[in-house]
Amino acid sequence: MVPALLVGHIFGLVFWVSGLLVTSIALTRHTQESSEEARHALARLERIYLRGLADPGAVLTILAGVGLIMTNSSYYLHAPWLHIKLTLVLFLIGVHGIVAIRTKAFATGRIALQRSEARILVVATLFLFLCILMATLLGEVYLTR
Repeated sequence: MVPALLVGHIFGLVFWVSGLLVTSIALTRHTQESSEEARHALARLERIYLRGLADPGAVLTILAGVGLIMTNSSYYLHAPWLHIKLTLVLFLIGVHGIVAIRTKAFATGRIALQRSEARILVVATLFLFLCILMATLLGEVYLTR
């Protein structure tokens, strides 16, 4: 059961982060586009990436993560690295929400979005992903001795 949950957790994380990255990158390109047809196409792609990759990936990651914690809750709930990781995951959920809100608002013309703002979303996603990986891998190796 644990190996299946771990595979689901990692698979979901790959989908989640890749969905956020590709949506943010498309949003960065969208801010530079002047053609109305291209803007509509990019808005459609952003929605597909977000709803088809990031959203299901987030759900799978969180559900599998909860399942993993439940398999050995006495260990996991007392592991300092997990608390760090969960805090970072909350920030990633926040970035996901910001990407979703900004993408929809920009596509409907309710906000003006600068290229630098969209790039910050790309960098924030990458930074949080790296920090989550480091907290997990280094925490397992060094904090559980």
